[in-house]
Amino acid sequence: MLAGGAIHEDLGRLEVIFRNTVSDALRGYVAARGWPGAWYEQDRLFAGQQNQKTRDAIFDARGRARGYTKRRPEAYGKVIAELNFGFWRYLCHKRHLTSLWVPAIASVFALHPAARDASRIRSDVEFRMEKLHFTRNRIAHHEPIHRRDLVREYRYVLEIAGWICADSQEWIRNTSRTAGVLSARP
Repeated sequence: MLAGGAIHEDLGRLEVIFRNTVSDALRGYVAARGWPGAWYEQDRLFAGQQNQKTRDAIFDARGRARGYTKRRPEAYGKVIAELNFGFWRYLCHKRHLTSLWVPAIASVFALHPAARDASRIRSDVEFRMEKLHFTRNRIAHHEPIHRRDLVREYRYVLEIAGWICADSQEWIRNTSRTAGVLSARP
């Protein structure tokens, strides 16, 4: 229970760093092209049947951001906050390589060892986000995680944050309880 709580806190920190940074990159990409509206309003970025779940997730997040009475104006930051960890994980899928990663998202991971290779960056981030998403869901659903390699997954949290920003990685490391909890376990 302690380990789950500790790693869950770190996942929450990573999610905020990840979503805000990726969202800012997509916002800049859309603005540079002169497209009106927010990036999540651009159907051209999420075209085709394979992106229906992405469009549905955005639609639902926008609804939650406005409130169920729909009386609140839509606030950009609120929509971004309403997009869940799974949304950001699936944004790492290879189907988004040429439409999102090459032109916008890969640059967010400027500290990745292969900083000029959008395909490798996307693949490395997706692999780690997939593992972290699975663990996050196990924790959130109160399912066992004792067979998970939490040391490895804590390292993944730090790697992804570090590829984005060394200060963000250090912030997570300095506020995390995970290393201490994991080293104290029997």
